[in-house]
Amino acid sequence: MPEAPQTPPSAEPPTRSRPRNARGEGDKLRTEIVEAMLRLIADDARMRPMPLSLREVAREAGITAPAIYRHFDGKEDLSGAALKALFAQLLTELDEAEESAQGQAPDRRLATLAHAYCRFALQNPSSFRVMFNDRDPHRAEIAEVAERWRTAVTRLADTGMRLTQTPEAAAMSVWSSVHGRLLLDKSLGSVWHLGDAHDFVEQLSRSLATVESRTEDP
Repeated sequence: MPEAPQTPPSAEPPTRSRPRNARGEGDKLRTEIVEAMLRLIADDARMRPMPLSLREVAREAGITAPAIYRHFDGKEDLSGAALKALFAQLLTELDEAEESAQGQAPDRRLATLAHAYCRFALQNPSSFRVMFNDRDPHRAEIAEVAERWRTAVTRLADTGMRLTQTPEAAAMSVWSSVHGRLLLDKSLGSVWHLGDAHDFVEQLSRSLATVESRTEDP
């Protein structure tokens, strides 16, 4: 009996099978496509060997590539939808942290916000880097993130802390410190022991409280 033909090594892996959506469930397929894109963005191992393509997204979603064009104009449109979803998740987690810290001292509320920011970045490292490294930045979403930091730092000044900068500049300094510390994990973690990012947040928060106490001395 002749042997069955072998699949050439260069052939693409089969598309993941998925049940067809019922008529009128186009929004469900759109969501599934975005979720497939998010899984790929979050996976360094699968992103590294090749540039991300719509064919790869389609394979992950279990559909054909042309089906994506029924919901998105192309890769840029799909990428934009995925990044909007990531920013929405980040903002939700920041707002939940802010709500959980109501009634605490302003420096602790700021620390709680920073810890939530760290958790998101550490749990989604690849996605976090992509969110803030897009060639066409999502200005509205980034502005929303900036507003959370601005509010938290302005609260310090409103409750009596004497900042050495304007609240706007101080907010940017604190955000930049936390954000930069998180990015350094990837580039310097193997050559410079940076310690835990959450410990960094605590030290930063304590330094703000120290500044406050010193400025109150006669």
